[in-house]
Amino acid sequence: MEKLSGKTAVVTGAASGMGLAMARRFALEDMNVVLSDIDEAKLETAVSEIRGDGGNAEGVVTDVSLEADNVQLLDASIDAFGAVDVVCLNAGVQGSIGRSWALSNEDYEWTLGILLNGVIHGVRTFVPHLVEQDEGHIVITASIAGHISSPFGAPYNIAKHGVATLAETLFHELKVEKSNVGVTCLCPGFVNTNIVNATAARESGSVGSAIDDRGDQMLELTLRALSGGLDPEVVGQQVFEAISNNQFWLFTDEDWDEPIAARADQIARRSAPRLQAPSQR
Repeated sequence: MEKLSGKTAVVTGAASGMGLAMARRFALEDMNVVLSDIDEAKLETAVSEIRGDGGNAEGVVTDVSLEADNVQLLDASIDAFGAVDVVCLNAGVQGSIGRSWALSNEDYEWTLGILLNGVIHGVRTFVPHLVEQDEGHIVITASIAGHISSPFGAPYNIAKHGVATLAETLFHELKVEKSNVGVTCLCPGFVNTNIVNATAARESGSVGSAIDDRGDQMLELTLRALSGGLDPEVVGQQVFEAISNNQFWLFTDEDWDEPIAARADQIARRSAPRLQAPSQR
């Protein structure tokens, strides 16, 4: 989409982090912005901030794991602004972490419900609207974890691999249908958000937390890595440019290029997977 001013964007997981950065950037472009999040208090603060800066924003409390909430979000957005032009399916959690065989069904179901089913519901809800008007763009937040399978994060890895392939499938389908709706698959590396802090704040061993010693170790490593990650505002600008340029793959940095290429080579050679650390900036 070349002209975004005056259009309407819907962003899930918009009360903080990358989602809020996207919403801020859209509002800066004089777009109408619908922010959605499950945290009502933080959502109200985010909406007030954007309005205080002169932006046109509405907030809708949404649990993306529920199909009905996604439909309500679409309806509320149309009621507020008449149409939806850009959709950013960005809501996420770190989810339960630990040995894959030690995680419970609830650990998997809760994490996949938000990260994977939330995107599936979003695609099924919003894409028909975009296709009908034959204009718009959908941004789907995957992750480097959609390309690299680090240990002790099975639910997150499974969800992000699923999200990445859903985005790619959707891209091909829209091309076959000769639709003017664009797709971007956002694959962040380390970004300084609160996603892992939320995991750390949950009671150890509970659903959505670190459930064993390996989970604790991975949580500590990830906290350290994210604290030195990109500013979310950088990602907000990258997303804006990707939509403007109709760009499909959006990697937030080049740090993981070599590990991803090495994994592809291992697959092509039918060799056993080997983990490779990202390059250092």
